[in-house]
Amino acid sequence: MATLKELNTYLVELLQPSLFSDYCTNGIQLEGKPEIRHLCTAVSASVQAISRAVELGADALLVHHGLFWQRDSYDIYGAVKVKLKFLLTNDISLIAYHLPLDAHPSLGNNWKAAMDLGWNNLAPFPSKDKQPIGVKGNFTRRSRDQFRTDLQNYYGNRVEWVEGGNEWVSSAALVSGGAHKMIVDAIQEGVDCYVTGTRDEPTWHQAFENGINFFAVGHAASEVIGVKSLGQHIADRFSLQHTFIEEPNPF
Repeated sequence: MATLKELNTYLVELLQPSLFSDYCTNGIQLEGKPEIRHLCTAVSASVQAISRAVELGADALLVHHGLFWQRDSYDIYGAVKVKLKFLLTNDISLIAYHLPLDAHPSLGNNWKAAMDLGWNNLAPFPSKDKQPIGVKGNFTRRSRDQFRTDLQNYYGNRVEWVEGGNEWVSSAALVSGGAHKMIVDAIQEGVDCYVTGTRDEPTWHQAFENGINFFAVGHAASEVIGVKSLGQHIADRFSLQHTFIEEPNPF
């Protein structure tokens, strides 16, 4: 068991949100029970995830995509009202970590994935960014088709790709989520492959025109890694019950 205060203090020390210029609230977004025995995690604070946390008897829900973003309206209605009502009625804390969780060097969406995939010589990406959240690295030379298969097996989601670069590859950069525009940084750093969650029309041309292979594994799929690993890490440290809430989402 842990108190909400203890957990919050630990997460701030672990993820260091003050180092990031984010566009959402990192940390406790809604205060619930003072003590936590059962922690649920999910990628997003959706109605489905919150209602499932209620069914499971969770004391807190930790997510990557929380409820409050800088450009959102302050008005409480519709789905936001439903979510808050579920949380408040059941006294469930909502905790969210966005960019700090993307960037963490052992538990985050990018570094953990790179390590799981067997990449080596890992380094922050983009290297010139003051706040890099991605990672780049090398791996045993393989065909780009095999590289795509490796990604598909790891993320468990259909991978969209552009065969814009070399057929045989040994280096890549990875930024989870909606970071397709950062293909420009991958081109500048000279890696064989760029991996992210999403894709858009211009990336097709950019990949071919600049000789780089591009892979989009799905926004949601690319961000399961961090919140799931963080939830288990917390459970192990504080002897909590942890349940990751699966939400099928191909996007």
